[in-house]
Amino acid sequence: MKINKLTTLLFASLSIGILSSCVNDDDTVLPEYKALILGENFSEGADNTLLEIEGWTNYAETGTVRWTNQTYSGNGYAEFTSYQSGQSSNIGWLISPAINLDAQEGEKLVFQAAQAYVDTAGNTLEVLISTNYDGENVTAASWQTLNATLPTIASTRFAFINSGTIDLSRLSGTAHIAFRVKGNGTTLDGTYQIDNVRVFN
Repeated sequence: MKINKLTTLLFASLSIGILSSCVNDDDTVLPEYKALILGENFSEGADNTLLEIEGWTNYAETGTVRWTNQTYSGNGYAEFTSYQSGQSSNIGWLISPAINLDAQEGEKLVFQAAQAYVDTAGNTLEVLISTNYDGENVTAASWQTLNATLPTIASTRFAFINSGTIDLSRLSGTAHIAFRVKGNGTTLDGTYQIDNVRVFN
């Protein structure tokens, strides 16, 4: 019995020593925290319904087509398609809630986008930002194009690609980010999809 107790005590001491030697300051350093300023994954709306999210603007500049909620394999996303619209022009905007760019520094934007059946260059997706949009008059505001990686005609259909990290830190004031699609119901009747929009610093 003495031998068993001694063996147990010796093993416990060695274990504590080994575990202690594995722990140092580097093991307790937390990864850099990226504060989320805006986040939307479009998971709340019912499939194939008009997209209506508090704070977001879903606006048809020309035609009547607007962005919709879509779900595939449990993943929700926003979609704009002019397929079978029967209209000569469809321009749809999806505009984010206001973002205060003066409340912090180093803001960055990321999102994912996909295309399906986009076969003509005139059927486009753009990502824009405005610091003078008043929340109502979309076309009266000044919009700047953001340099993002977007799906092209050659992109695999329905495959989401990453936008890359878009630096917003050069801007100030209250900003809105917009996703604008141009198409029509005949020759430009492809589909664009947006998901996982994040602004962080």
